[in-house]
Amino acid sequence: MTMISVVDPQEWSTFLNGFTERNRGRRARFEIFSRGNSSEEQQEGHFEHISIDGHTVTVKRTYTAQGRESVMTDELNNVRGISVQYDTDKSEDMLEFADGEGNLTTLHFESHVDGDS
Repeated sequence: MTMISVVDPQEWSTFLNGFTERNRGRRARFEIFSRGNSSEEQQEGHFEHISIDGHTVTVKRTYTAQGRESVMTDELNNVRGISVQYDTDKSEDMLEFADGEGNLTTLHFESHVDGDS
């Protein structure tokens, strides 16, 4: 059974710094939910770093295209809530970011349990 835990806003920076150290190199992809719409990112990358400045979260991932490693950087603006979902082995499986307009962006990670992301 998975468990979701809300991260206290005062702990966002500390939590995300630790999250980076624990999860660097794991495969990850975004999924976005907004007012009746959802979309899943086609390009999966390997997680490198996540940080927060005010209410803007920055996520860096690497991917290989045509034999070359590239970096993709995504910014999530107006973040008002962060939660983490844990897999059955208690590893961090997904981060959820809620913004001020009621949209939800999730960052799914490769499972340590079954390899899915």
